[in-house]
Amino acid sequence: MESGTGPREIWLIHGIGGRADRWRSCLEPLAQAGYRVRAVDLPGHGFASRADDVSYTVAGFSAFVSETLAHHVEGESVTLIGTSFGGQVALRTALDLHSRPDSPSLHALILSASTGICALGPEVRAGLADRLAQTDRETVRSRLAFMTGMTGTDLDVLVEEEYRIVTFPGTPLAMQRLATMVREELDAQPLLDSLARLAQTLPVLQVWGEADRSISPEIGRRIARCVPGLSSVLLPGVGHMPYLQAPELFNSEILGFLDRISVQQA
Repeated sequence: MESGTGPREIWLIHGIGGRADRWRSCLEPLAQAGYRVRAVDLPGHGFASRADDVSYTVAGFSAFVSETLAHHVEGESVTLIGTSFGGQVALRTALDLHSRPDSPSLHALILSASTGICALGPEVRAGLADRLAQTDRETVRSRLAFMTGMTGTDLDVLVEEEYRIVTFPGTPLAMQRLATMVREELDAQPLLDSLARLAQTLPVLQVWGEADRSISPEIGRRIARCVPGLSSVLLPGVGHMPYLQAPELFNSEILGFLDRISVQQA
């Protein structure tokens, strides 16, 4: 999915079990601000391949994004925005690109309730994995209600969209493989120190929903305390998916941050 034109690109990376169109409320507002905005399905997600050779590992997903950027970025600079596990992938990708002079020029990194920076712990990982591994309609509803706090018609629409995707051929096995990754690998290499070093030279914004029940906002507060130079914002009354629950507020924070960077670099 993409919207907009121009030399400044924004790439949006969804979380585990998500897909590119979860960002639909962000595409047009960000594009109208002068960016070319692009969202991609990670392997095993959305409408992407569920082939047997897909690498369901943190390194595998990060390599996919790095390769995608290498082949498809056409502008002068790139801002990466990742949510949840997509934030972990975006951070690893940014670390990779930032260390290679031949890579696309990174403008900024924006992380929304990112995993992989501080360890979540086995209990949280187990809960995430269990909700991923079950693809019946009621579990899908329970998982999305827990993550978003949505109710009523808004939740009904989201559940029907999600259920159609998770019943695609190959999806149940893909979700099982993702659940295994969550249990075994999600916390394996916390990137807090790496983020602190990166934030010395690259503008980084952290966004967290104050009502996030999937990944505690306390983790975001800890990250903010430990990473000098990190910009951090806590969104009141918002859960794990601010880009879905409060897109106007989310987009406003993103664009405000990017505008401030542009002023500072002018």
